[in-house]
Amino acid sequence: MSDSITIKGVTSYHPTTPQIIDISKQNTLIFGLNGAGKSTISNFLYDREKFDSCSLNVEGSFTPIVYNQAFVEQHFVKSSMQEGVFTLSKDNADLEARIAEKSKLREKLLELYNGIKAKISEAETAQGKATDSAIEEVFKQKNIIEKTSLAPFLEGFKRPKSNFYKQVKSQKGVSQDSIESLQAEYDSLTQSDKALPTLIELPSPPSLSIEETTILSEPIVGSSSSQLTEFITELNNQNWVKNGKDSYLAEEQTKCPFCQKDTIDDTFRSELAALFDKTYDSNVQKVEAISKSYGDAVTNYITSIQAAFINCSLYDPNLHKVDPVIALLERVYQDNLDLIKSKIEKPSLSIEIIDYQEKSAPLMSISEEINAAVKVIIIKARKFKESKKDIQDRMWDSVRYHTESIFSLEKRLIDEKDSDIKQLNADLKRVKLVGQKVASRISYLRSKTSNIDDTIERININLKSLGLTSFEIVSSTDPEQQNYFVLSRGEKTNEGKEVFKSLSEGEKTLITFLYFIEKCNGSMSKDSDIADKEKLIVIDDPISSLSQNYIYDIASLTHTKIIKGNKFKKVIVLTHSLFFYQELLKLAPQGKDKKGNDRFNDKYSLYRLNKKQYTNVQPMNKGELKNDYQSLWQIIKDVIEGSANPVVLPNVMRNIIEYYFGFVHKRDKLSDILNELAEKEPEQGHKAFYRYINRSSHSDPTNIGLMVEVEPQAYLERFKSIFIESQDEEHYHCMMES
Repeated sequence: MSDSITIKGVTSYHPTTPQIIDISKQNTLIFGLNGAGKSTISNFLYDREKFDSCSLNVEGSFTPIVYNQAFVEQHFVKSSMQEGVFTLSKDNADLEARIAEKSKLREKLLELYNGIKAKISEAETAQGKATDSAIEEVFKQKNIIEKTSLAPFLEGFKRPKSNFYKQVKSQKGVSQDSIESLQAEYDSLTQSDKALPTLIELPSPPSLSIEETTILSEPIVGSSSSQLTEFITELNNQNWVKNGKDSYLAEEQTKCPFCQKDTIDDTFRSELAALFDKTYDSNVQKVEAISKSYGDAVTNYITSIQAAFINCSLYDPNLHKVDPVIALLERVYQDNLDLIKSKIEKPSLSIEIIDYQEKSAPLMSISEEINAAVKVIIIKARKFKESKKDIQDRMWDSVRYHTESIFSLEKRLIDEKDSDIKQLNADLKRVKLVGQKVASRISYLRSKTSNIDDTIERININLKSLGLTSFEIVSSTDPEQQNYFVLSRGEKTNEGKEVFKSLSEGEKTLITFLYFIEKCNGSMSKDSDIADKEKLIVIDDPISSLSQNYIYDIASLTHTKIIKGNKFKKVIVLTHSLFFYQELLKLAPQGKDKKGNDRFNDKYSLYRLNKKQYTNVQPMNKGELKNDYQSLWQIIKDVIEGSANPVVLPNVMRNIIEYYFGFVHKRDKLSDILNELAEKEPEQGHKAFYRYINRSSHSDPTNIGLMVEVEPQAYLERFKSIFIESQDEEHYHCMMES
């Protein structure tokens, strides 16, 4: 940031919106009417500790030296003597040359010091940019997380961006979890917190009791008491006979199904019935019951398996391939059921069902996998807060892991600049050490040759050259104040504050300003020294309304002693006087330098303070400024347009009248016109206006007080009436561009 003054929240300045004045150029000239806010700026620079809401940003070391009303109060109004200003004795040319040589060396060292400081600042700025870039890149992860269910974990780290960056940077970066996997885990956890998943409990496979196994394994045969038993056993056709009995041996059936002769009689039926007695039928019925119960068991088994998986919230048909395994189990157990059914059809068969329990092994494996996850969730659900914190911690650590390249780049850039800064600080330390030695040497040499006598002589010579011979400054005769000045009229009883009080406003301005100039160019003690390049000179309104006669002298002193040569760090001049302002511009360098740069614009910044409700700082170009007389008329038009405070009208109008009537040689006539208009004026307040315009009475404070509440339009009407009475109305219209 360039050198600048920031003002807000004081006097006429906006409470929150700052006004910023760029003072990066060597000289800054600020024009503003009384009440526009100039004194606020100089008071801030005079004592910055009293202005918490304002700031001064200046690169390198600096010491403000301020001329304003506070300066005059401190050194003259409230003090009977002034601190002596030590300057080099004109009688010791050798020491002066050596001090000048050392001073040039000190300025070069100061320039070198500031250059190194600037490089350190550049390196630190580069480090800041590296960190800012890292913050921006890392913050992009926040936007990703914010779109997931993990967003609540960002609470407190969304803004500012640096908060998120610091939180991520503080992690170890060992978690490789993706945001997607953490989101899935968190979703599962939050879901389980509402309804815990159930464990998959697989049912026992269908099985037979020992009795049932025995029945199935033993053939069911007819009774041995029948005459047919031996024959049928020999033929091994019992099942065939049983089927024939059931199908063909109805009571009305008499014909043999094979020979078609009437061979089936009651005796045959009796023997056949004896063959298949109640025991036989009972055993067959047991097999039928086994078939039904086993079939039901298989159906329940398959249904229970399917329900066990479906009822578990962690079961995913696409992930856990259980349907093919269940289908296989259902098929093999159906094979067993088919075997049992075959014995119903052929009771004499001896069957043994197959144990297919190993076929359920894949289901067991899948269920164990799911159950392991269920158990983890159940455990975590029991410790929900701890589990949630674990996911949150791993989320931050994951972000750190996946942004490692960003932090690595930032560290590399910062480390590179750290190396540069370390070397620059070492250089700075050496330059500072040499500078301290040079400053110490200058102080020593000054102590041998510095005194306040030459300062006294210069001030008195300047007073005489300005025509002021009724007073002078002399050394204090007080033994305890040997290095102090006092004002004197040549009488011991009339010194110090009493003399100052007796001076005119113009004389007060000159003596205080001459003292200030010496203070800028000298030092306040014999053995201390502040380099000129560290002095920030501030001059606030050295021209009062009652010291107009010295405008050119004070402007010349300001230019030659303060501005010319660019020997100070900065120069800031504030004034309400257009004439003083214009005179400084006339004395400023014109044209181009050897490099083709505009000599004025290269060294000068111009500003104007306007005040309506609040003070507004406006930059200006040199070409925007009109001559003194035109500028006064412009102020009147500014008041009409509402961009200037009407309180300035009487003073501005008085200056216009004095300039114009003095130029056209009508001063005597002007006085008569003003007196005549005042006599005709019925309003006392308006009478005061004419008396104020009249130069001979403008110092009367009563007049000023009476005009406070007068409307601007009343001023304008009476101002115009002066030109009408003097038959110069055409000039009025010309200047007002009406």
